[in-house]
Amino acid sequence: MKLFRLIIFLLLASLSSYSQSEIRGTITDSSNTAIEFANVILTDKKNEIITGTVTDESGGFKLLVRDGNYKLSISYIGYTTIDKDLAINDNIKLDKIILTLSENNLDEVVIKGNKPLIERKIDRIVFNVDNSISALGGDGIDVLTVTPGIRVVNDKISMIGRSNMGVMINEKIINLSGDDLVTFIRNLNSDDIKRIEVITNPSAKYDAEGNGGLINIVTKKQRNDSYNWSITNSLSKSEKSIYRGGASFNYKKDKLTLASRIGYSKGSLEPFQKYVLTYPNYIWEEENNKRNYLNSIRGGLSVDYSISPKTNIGGEYSFSDSKPIVKSNNVSRIYSPSKVLDSLISNDSRIQQDTKNHSLNLYSTVKLDTLGTQINFNIDYLNYNKKINNTFFTNSFFSNGEIKPNSFFSANNLSDLDINIFSSKLDLILPTKWIDLEFGGKLTFTNNESDIAFFNNTSGISVLDPSKTNAFTYEENLQALYISGTKYFSNRVSLNVGLRGEFTQTQGVSKELNQTNTNDYFELFPSLYFNYVIKDYKILTFNYNRRINRPKYNNLNPFQFFTNSYNVTQGNPFLAPSFANNFELSYIYKNASYSSLYCNYTTNGVDQVTFVSPDSIIQNVIPTNFYNQIDVGIFQWYSFKLASFWENTIDASLFYSKTDSDIPSIVQGVDSWSSSINTNSSFVLDANQRFKAQLGFTYQSPSLSGSYKLSSFYQLTFGIKGSFFNKTLTAAINAYDILKTDEKTFTQVVNGIRQENFDYRDLRRIRFSMKYNFGKAIKSKKIKTSNEEEKKRL
Repeated sequence: MKLFRLIIFLLLASLSSYSQSEIRGTITDSSNTAIEFANVILTDKKNEIITGTVTDESGGFKLLVRDGNYKLSISYIGYTTIDKDLAINDNIKLDKIILTLSENNLDEVVIKGNKPLIERKIDRIVFNVDNSISALGGDGIDVLTVTPGIRVVNDKISMIGRSNMGVMINEKIINLSGDDLVTFIRNLNSDDIKRIEVITNPSAKYDAEGNGGLINIVTKKQRNDSYNWSITNSLSKSEKSIYRGGASFNYKKDKLTLASRIGYSKGSLEPFQKYVLTYPNYIWEEENNKRNYLNSIRGGLSVDYSISPKTNIGGEYSFSDSKPIVKSNNVSRIYSPSKVLDSLISNDSRIQQDTKNHSLNLYSTVKLDTLGTQINFNIDYLNYNKKINNTFFTNSFFSNGEIKPNSFFSANNLSDLDINIFSSKLDLILPTKWIDLEFGGKLTFTNNESDIAFFNNTSGISVLDPSKTNAFTYEENLQALYISGTKYFSNRVSLNVGLRGEFTQTQGVSKELNQTNTNDYFELFPSLYFNYVIKDYKILTFNYNRRINRPKYNNLNPFQFFTNSYNVTQGNPFLAPSFANNFELSYIYKNASYSSLYCNYTTNGVDQVTFVSPDSIIQNVIPTNFYNQIDVGIFQWYSFKLASFWENTIDASLFYSKTDSDIPSIVQGVDSWSSSINTNSSFVLDANQRFKAQLGFTYQSPSLSGSYKLSSFYQLTFGIKGSFFNKTLTAAINAYDILKTDEKTFTQVVNGIRQENFDYRDLRRIRFSMKYNFGKAIKSKKIKTSNEEEKKRL
């Protein structure tokens, strides 16, 4: 009954506010530079304040008032106040308001806006970095560690309640993943980050690909007529060592802005895996000792040029070249049900990879007026090439260690994956008197060439096996259109509704099988946000969207890739997309507490299934559409200070997951209640704020990972950081997984055979890192004046 009354109240409040009008405007100084944090106050004839706000980073403001006569006052420290009389009977767009310096202007004025720690915008949570001591003197990873709804564990960034996510810088997607993405973010100084925006359910203007959220890292504007360098080095020590180094350079003069980066990684890890398969008549236990060698270089260059105050053009090129090597020794022991050793199988392999990635983005931005009307155009090209050379040999032994006759087998498996993606995107932002509109479209053309070859080397002579060799071609074309509108009914009630349509055509051709698979489909992806400000410190938001997960390109080739003589990975050309419907009800309290109740429902889900049978020792891993999954959970994040030098963030979640299988006779459905907790404490150790310590703890109870049951795990971390030489040099020591407890076991039952996979990724380590920043102002005469989601599937 109370909920019903609340809904009726919100509807009445929305309807009653239609008589209100909207006042929009933009404030700049005499050099056409936007003024942020300017005060905008509206008073009536009695000089009583009716409403007010402060300008955003673009100098814009918006007020909602009832029709009538008012006085608008614009003020900012060091500038002359401007008053305007307004007669309001309809929505109004004011001409650009230019503030001039006051004759009594101070020689130097330092302005610091007192923004709350967290805010709510219509489609995102905003974390204001300057208000957090946890981010003081750190890097981008330090900031994400304390951002509400975000988890950073073992340099892996994730979003609570989401299976994956993307990262943007100033609304442009970062075309990096894994270690490259973490290294890029770690090279960002926290002092250069203005805010973090967490988008749990992206709206219709974003690509529908991927059942995940988005993080938008908004940086502070680079100082005009200046350049700066940043040089980083780190050494991580676990069982083995990994060195990472890099440098970045930024330059801004007049209308030109340049940014470049280069990075290098080299070293190795020693992960350990153990598999136990319980067959009806025997038990298979396999230990896999690996050594992963890393060797990669990456870089990028971006250019932005202001043709005029309203038009910018630019581009970005990025590349990576990685040549990892994986050496492994697998020992499989076959036992009777009573644990009597029957035989052993030894497999040694060397997997050599060569992965190259080149991407190019060209863009233009045209602002058509001072009120936000804007056209954005992007063209993107990506080339991704991955070559794998896997050489392995296998021997079988009796229980006494004697080799079995004729059991030796040796082979060489080669694969070559080449992907080319071209896309173009056009977006239009159109504020109107009644509603703020965004609409646009995107075209994407993908070509994927995948070749696999198998050579039998057992006789000492390399012989091609045509039955295990194939050439596969896959083409995918996509056309998308979207429209999104935001309506502010009042200062307290707002609504965003969007709809995106995507038409996809695919064709896969297997040369050796003489098989062609085509699939054409059109899908709609709606999104909705409803925002209600109960009071200034109480904000309630409901949001919904629908998403799609298309198959990864390398999962579509139907032929087999042998990791060893009895473990085979095989693609599936019949893979279809999976879909997700995501719901969230969130609540912000006093700008320091964030609560979320969420529900995600996935249909036609894809998972890697290890198909086994009692009659064969072959383990065939095939990606398969076979399950529907529902996740329901509650999440709570809270930030508080125990002292001026001691800040804490803590988040906890309780959730239920259930996976229903479409093939229960082969893979059974599973369900689980689970919980997690994550804490981070930051300590400023000196009065000058040059030294800081951090202590972190993460715990995850048993849960589900797709169709697998996942064991509990936890991790303790500690770090200390210091700044030297006027904060130009930063040095840090961090310890990860101190107790060596971040060990995971995945369990699944296939054809009545229980599979247990134990996995430890060599996570306990100490990392030593240093960063040196330097720059200089440039003397200058003042002059007044779209393939991103596809990359996740690689």
